[in-house]
Amino acid sequence: MIDSVTLSTQYIIDVLSRLPLEPLEYCQRWVEVPSDERGYRKACVTALAEATGLSPRTVNDWGPNFDRRPDHVLHVLRMADMLNQIRKIVLPPDYPQK
Repeated sequence: MIDSVTLSTQYIIDVLSRLPLEPLEYCQRWVEVPSDERGYRKACVTALAEATGLSPRTVNDWGPNFDRRPDHVLHVLRMADMLNQIRKIVLPPDYPQK
């Protein structure tokens, strides 16, 4: 017999992985600088560049609200978000990140 909890969790993960994640949403979740403080945009650009593998200059060229981002980035950011969540749950706080 298949465990219904496992199946349900797997289904949720599959559905979630197909949902796009906008750059500003990613920043709200993973940038530690408050959005109203100086340096937020730079921290956001850095986080987006790290998550996507693109250069900060490329990310910066997406515009002030990242509206000109390529569509494929939305799915890359969702995957990065899911990995970040897994890291947060599974890895101990003192685990080397780099």
